[in-house]
Amino acid sequence: MQIEQFVLGMFETNCYIVTGQEKGKCVLIDPADNAKDLISYMERKKLAPEAALLTHGHYDHFLAVPKLQERWPYLPVYCHPLDCPKELEEHDMGMVFPTVTAFENVKELNEGQGLNLAGIVFEVIHTPGHTPGSVTFLTENCMFTGDTLFCGSIGRTDFPGGSMKQMRASLKRLAAMPGDWMVYPGHEDITKLEIERRSNPYLGNL
Repeated sequence: MQIEQFVLGMFETNCYIVTGQEKGKCVLIDPADNAKDLISYMERKKLAPEAALLTHGHYDHFLAVPKLQERWPYLPVYCHPLDCPKELEEHDMGMVFPTVTAFENVKELNEGQGLNLAGIVFEVIHTPGHTPGSVTFLTENCMFTGDTLFCGSIGRTDFPGGSMKQMRASLKRLAAMPGDWMVYPGHEDITKLEIERRSNPYLGNL
């Protein structure tokens, strides 16, 4: 398995393109923005995305989806239903952004679900706190934590739907997972779970 990291958009959100055993296929995790760059990379590498996996439903993690679905109309977008509102758009900072519900071919993510995509098996665990529908994707020795766990910090809980109580429970669950894991967060640097257990102040007080 190979993982390419892209830092995209005005919020410097991490997007990951993951390739596995199936030649010519890949998975996008949080296609945050700059669709042209993502499409150019995949075409240059002769890759076609099997799915876009969203760690949660904040717009800074999926703004590339419309252009990606123009290029690959079949592309499914996976998101937890608690992060799929009835509204098709939201307003922030004087601008209008789509919600996940505005996209075509949206598929649900749920606790314990297994996804076999591009020759990679992902396990979905529900890790609410940043948003009600935040999830973490596990595969091999890697966890894609979105805005739940960062290097040395955690995601905010003061947005609508956020909950520090739920965040603590989610962090406790991640910290208790046996072994060491590579942690691929939604922002900031890639890290390791063992490092976070030792040095992240939010994990030390669980």
